[in-house]
Amino acid sequence: MRALKLSLVFFVVALVTGCATTGNPDRLDAFHNASPKSILVVPPVNMSTDVQSTTSLLATLPFYLAEKGYYVFPVNTVKTLLEYEGYYEPAEVHAAPPEQLANLFKADSILYVTIHEWTSRYMLLTTTTEVDFEYRIVNADGAELWTARQRMTYTPDNNSSGNPLVDLLAMAVTAAVERAAPNYLPLTRQANAAAFYGVNGVPPGPYSPTYEQYYKRVNAAK
Repeated sequence: MRALKLSLVFFVVALVTGCATTGNPDRLDAFHNASPKSILVVPPVNMSTDVQSTTSLLATLPFYLAEKGYYVFPVNTVKTLLEYEGYYEPAEVHAAPPEQLANLFKADSILYVTIHEWTSRYMLLTTTTEVDFEYRIVNADGAELWTARQRMTYTPDNNSSGNPLVDLLAMAVTAAVERAAPNYLPLTRQANAAAFYGVNGVPPGPYSPTYEQYYKRVNAAK
């Protein structure tokens, strides 16, 4: 029951605090023309103070892209090969020529992600956990195909018991629990889902059952 309640809370939070976008078919013209089959996910650049954020985000990205119908290069293998080529820092990877990275893996496109926020702010009786990610997919020649940005926040809710003292104690305990173990991964998954499946999300890839139908509609609309 508690797990179901948490799931509903995260769903509502995602609807309320996710960065809203409006549909714009022209925004995806470059992506439609390129129609990449594979996506190389490179290590995210971390602008936050939490050193674990890069690994956690990187681990959650392939699932959503593979589910959309793209071949995603194994992230651990990618990281190892990049280091073998001398790219030890994500910032160095992001600064490298896209053509060079794509050619190294024979990838059709590259996903770059920047972590702007990965924090949990404690204020005595409340703790707010926040993630903020910027996504960018470029073609093998470096041309930009798609961009998105998602920010998600979560503040634990407390049901009133009718007793102010009990409620204050419950709020303090709940805030302390969230501070000790912030719900980063659920928020990260929500952000990825909103980015890739939102109104201006990534079109279905060639391994998706909806791929042909989707591009028939796109071509018919031209």
